[in-house]
Amino acid sequence: METKAYTLENDIRVWKKYDATGRDLHVDVPMSQAIMNYRTEGLVGEFIFSVVPVSKQTNLIPFFPLGEFLRKESCERAPGTEANIVRFNVGTMAYACKNYALRFPMTIEDRENADEVWQVRQNGAYLITDLIRISKEVRVFNTVNSTSNVSTAFVPASAWNAAANAGNAYIHLTNALNQTQDITGYRPNKLVFGKTAWRTFIQNSAIAGKLFPHGGGVPTLDQARALLDVDEVRVADGYYNTGAEGQTASLSKFFDDAVLGFYQPTGQGQLGPKPRYAATLRWSVPGIPNMAVEALPYDAYKKAEFIEVGVYDDEKVLDKKLAFIFKGVNSAQ
Repeated sequence: METKAYTLENDIRVWKKYDATGRDLHVDVPMSQAIMNYRTEGLVGEFIFSVVPVSKQTNLIPFFPLGEFLRKESCERAPGTEANIVRFNVGTMAYACKNYALRFPMTIEDRENADEVWQVRQNGAYLITDLIRISKEVRVFNTVNSTSNVSTAFVPASAWNAAANAGNAYIHLTNALNQTQDITGYRPNKLVFGKTAWRTFIQNSAIAGKLFPHGGGVPTLDQARALLDVDEVRVADGYYNTGAEGQTASLSKFFDDAVLGFYQPTGQGQLGPKPRYAATLRWSVPGIPNMAVEALPYDAYKKAEFIEVGVYDDEKVLDKKLAFIFKGVNSAQ
């Protein structure tokens, strides 16, 4: 693959790559670096469905049955005999990465009338990156909110926000964590609170009694993590606008009155024998830009140039038994 560098008239460095994709690929390197370092506020989709690169858009991935590496085997070897032979089973699971992409136009009028052309390009890139990530967040929570994609869906007998005798958030979550561990052998090590669920959790009398027995104080994420014996706690802080472009904003929370618990191996960027609840399978090969900014050629008919951001993803639940959801924590069942 031959790679050449050249400069656009507005002095933005672009790399031109020749590869197996059959077309010239212009990647705006400075803008791409800015986008890669940019994080849309409050999103946790890739925390739940962490990214695992794959080399094919569609293929099969290995699947190790839960408990295969927890088996009790006889290891005793009699003198003069061979050691016992053990094996493991492996299955396969199909995936298909879809392309999610958006583009932003910059017309001649924009170029000539904007005080700072760079800001137009930069804000356009941020806009389409936000919208791609928000679309992903919606897909993730549509998945985890479905009870068919978790081991167990719990509901509280007593609401966490009841005025008197409030539901015991500590007992509820601890029981859910323990039950999942007893079923799978793996204790969920990550929790995601919906925004409303977190607001109620930090005010719950049982939590306050555990953390602040002498009164006062507001629980932090680190305190919740230590109290519930998990590795990490996040809050789904994000909102998205369900209104159309140019209309009055109508904001909704991605995840509200619920808590998701799941097991995900820490620091594992590829699939392996360790089980995991879910992953984003991302097609990542040379010549296919993922969350990089492409500078598309000038369109003489539209008198505009375009920047485009795209990604190839498949959000895949790998083993639903490794997750639970506690729904409607402020609604006594």
